[in-house]
Amino acid sequence: MNTMYKKMLVLGVSFFVSLLLFWLLFLNHVGVNEVGVAYNSWNGEITVQKRAGWHITSPLVKVVTISTLPMRVELPTSAKVINAKIVRFKPEGAIEFVKMQGFSYLLDDHLPWTLMGYAFSNREQPFLEIMEEIRSSEVK
Repeated sequence: MNTMYKKMLVLGVSFFVSLLLFWLLFLNHVGVNEVGVAYNSWNGEITVQKRAGWHITSPLVKVVTISTLPMRVELPTSAKVINAKIVRFKPEGAIEFVKMQGFSYLLDDHLPWTLMGYAFSNREQPFLEIMEEIRSSEVK
C-alpha cells in the first residue's frame, strides 16, 4: 500500500469520525408536530425549540421532544359521565410543564397518562388544550 493511499484513508476515516461525534454530541432534531424541550445541566436553564428541524446545542444540553398532536385520554371506568377527552400539548406552556413534572427523557413516553391527570383535574393548565369532551354513551 502506498503512503498516499494510507494518508487519504486516515483522512477519510478521521473526517467520518468527526462528523459522527459532532452529530452525537451537538445535534438534535425536532419534528413538524413536536416541540423540543432543552435542559442545560450546567446552569439549569430550560429552553423551548418550537421550530422544526435540526438544532445545534452544547453537549451539556439534554433535549426531549414532545408531540403536539391531539390525543385521546380516557379514564378506565364504565361510568356514564365524561370519561374521555381529546387533548393537545401546547408548546407555550412547555417550561411550566417541566417545572411541574421535572425533566426526564421519558416526558414524551408517559405524556398521555400525565395529560390525563391534568385534563380531569378541572384546573386550567398553560400547557394543555382540551379540544373535546366525550361521554361513554357517545362512544360506540
